[in-house]
Amino acid sequence: MTPAYRAFVDKLSAISRFNRFHFRGHSIHDSLLKRLTDVDQISHVALAAFVGQLPGLMIAEARYIIDERLHAEWAVAVADEWQRKGIGRKLSSILLRHAQSHHVVRAWGTVQRGNEPMRSMARRLGFTQRYYPRDATLLLVERAL
Repeated sequence: MTPAYRAFVDKLSAISRFNRFHFRGHSIHDSLLKRLTDVDQISHVALAAFVGQLPGLMIAEARYIIDERLHAEWAVAVADEWQRKGIGRKLSSILLRHAQSHHVVRAWGTVQRGNEPMRSMARRLGFTQRYYPRDATLLLVERAL
């Protein structure tokens, strides 16, 4: 998934990349790419959406990473031209059901305060929102599973 994931991230607009990774830059570092593509589908679970003929073009990703308390950090990103079509919500719904079936007790994530589409999706998925204690530009979204 590494070449497909790198192409997906590189094609995100600057604002979409910032909303997903919370940093400004044109690409992600190789070390972060390795962490994000080293998915064991047990403690680090990821789903991706593709369009077109195999291997296809990656248009979205959703993932969670479980900690020792069985809390899962949740994240989602959708290619700019595919945003606001329900893809992120659908992938997230599948992913959160999977987490629940694997005894994860809580899902959480961080969202840029100005990212209203993501905040709206999180609300529709049942996440509460509050200020993130370590960064005033972020909100903490969380929900019990």
